[in-house]
Amino acid sequence: MQWRILALAMGLTTLATPLAAQTGLPELPSTTPNPQLTEQLDENLSSPTDGTSSLDEVQALVLTDEDVVTLLLQNNLELRNAALARIAQRQQLKESESVFDPDFTPTLRLGIEDVTGRATEITREAQLGGELLTPLGTTLEATIDVLDDQDLDLTVTQPLLRRAGRAVNTAPVEIARLQETNNQLNLQQQLIDNITQGIRAYHALIRAEANVRIQRLSLDTQRQQRRLTEALVNAGRVAQFDLVNIDASLVATEANVLATENDLEQAKSNLLDLLDISEALEITVAEQTLEALKGLAQSTEVFLLADLVQVAYESRPDYRQAQLDLEVAQLNGIVAADNRRWDLDLRANATTGDFSQASAELVLTRILENESLETAFQQNQVQQQQLQNTLERLRSDIRLEVADQLRNVESARSRIEVTRLARELAERQLQNAQARARRGRTRNIFEELEFQNDVVEAQNDEVGAAIDLADAIAALNQSLGTTLTRWSDQVEASQLLVVPILEQP
Repeated sequence: MQWRILALAMGLTTLATPLAAQTGLPELPSTTPNPQLTEQLDENLSSPTDGTSSLDEVQALVLTDEDVVTLLLQNNLELRNAALARIAQRQQLKESESVFDPDFTPTLRLGIEDVTGRATEITREAQLGGELLTPLGTTLEATIDVLDDQDLDLTVTQPLLRRAGRAVNTAPVEIARLQETNNQLNLQQQLIDNITQGIRAYHALIRAEANVRIQRLSLDTQRQQRRLTEALVNAGRVAQFDLVNIDASLVATEANVLATENDLEQAKSNLLDLLDISEALEITVAEQTLEALKGLAQSTEVFLLADLVQVAYESRPDYRQAQLDLEVAQLNGIVAADNRRWDLDLRANATTGDFSQASAELVLTRILENESLETAFQQNQVQQQQLQNTLERLRSDIRLEVADQLRNVESARSRIEVTRLARELAERQLQNAQARARRGRTRNIFEELEFQNDVVEAQNDEVGAAIDLADAIAALNQSLGTTLTRWSDQVEASQLLVVPILEQP
C-alpha cells in the first residue's frame, strides 16, 4: 500500500507545483537545504543596525514555499524541543526492554566485632548475586561467595497460574514498544500541523502582497484619471463638481492601500514568528509564485474519494494512534485477567558447599476479598469497548473530512477558471471604456472609474481563488496525513524524526 500513498502524495505535489512547461514559468528551487537561502539569511541577520536604518535599507529575503518549510523545520524551537524529548522517550523503551536482561548485584562487607573478654574479630564477606526473569515468568536467583569456598545458592521459581506464560510477561514490553511508536506519531503530527500552518502563513503573505500591488495600481490609475479630469475642468469641458466624486473614490482607494499595507506587515510578522526569525528581517515572495498558483487549475489529476480515504487510514498519525491505544488496552486486559488468578508457584532451591542440599515446594497464595483486581478488570473491558467505539467514530469522521477537503479542492480549482474569465472580461470592459474616452464618446466621466474598480475586484477574486486552492491542497494533505511525504526532502534534511544523541556534559 506504500506505493499508493506515495503516488497520491506525488499527485498532490503536482497540484501544488505545476510544471514550468505548463505555466511558462521557471521551475521553483527544490534543493533542501538551500545554501543560498541560508547564506542570504545569515547576511541579513548579521547586518549591523545603528537605530537609524529602516526596513527599506534591509535586503529583502525572497522566499519560496520550499524555503518556508526548510526554515520552519530548522528554526522552530517547539519542534526542536519535541525532537529532544525523543531522547528520554527512547531511553524509556530501552529500560522496559531490559526487563529480561540479567541483573548482577555485588556485595562487599567488612566489619569489626569487639566483645568484652574476647579477641577482636574482623569479618569480611564478598558475594555476587544475580537475578534473571525469562519471558515465561521463570525467575532464577543465584548467589555465590567469592572469598571462601565459593558456595553457590540457586533458587528457581516457576509460576504455574498467575504470572505464567509468555503473553502476560511480555505484555509490558509490548506496551512500551507501542508507546514508543505513539511517541513517534506524536512528533509526526506536530510536524504536519506546523508545516501546514507555515504554508498557510506563506499563502497569506502571497495574498497580502498581491492585494497591495493591485490596490497601488488602482491608485495610480485613479490619480491619472484625476489629472485628466482636472485638465478637462480647466478647459471648461467638465464641471468642477465632477472632481468631488473622483476625489472621494481616490481617498477611499488610498485608505484601501493603507489597509492592505498593514495586512501585509501583519502577514510578514506572522510568518516570521512561525519561522522564529528576527522581525527586523524583510521578507517577500518569489515573483513567479503567484503565477504558479494560478496555474494549479491546469492540473488534470483526478483523485477518487475511496483511494484517498484508504490513504488517510494508513497515513494519518491520529488514526494510527487510536489503533495503538486499542492494542495497549488489549494488552493491559491480558494483565488484568491474569491478576485475578491464584498465585501457584513451584520453587526449587539448591545449595553447594560443605553441606550441599536441595529442596522443592509448591506455594499457593491468594488475597481474599480483594475487589480492586475485579475493578481493574472491569474497567479495562469498558475501556476496550470505548476505544473500539472511538476508532469507529474516527473512521467515519476521517471519511467525511477527506470528502469535505476534496470537495474544497475541486471547488477552488473551478473558481480559478471562473475568476480568470471574470478578470479578463473586466479588463476588456475597461479597455473599451478607455478607447471610447480617447475618441470622446464616453458615456459619463465616471464610467472608466467604475470599470477600474471592477477590474480591481476581479483581480482580487482571482488571487483569492488561487490561494484558496493552494490552502485547500495543504488542508487535504493534512487530512490524508501525507504532508510529510509532500515535504519529504525538507523533513529528511531537518533530521527531526531522527532521535538525536545527547551530548555528555
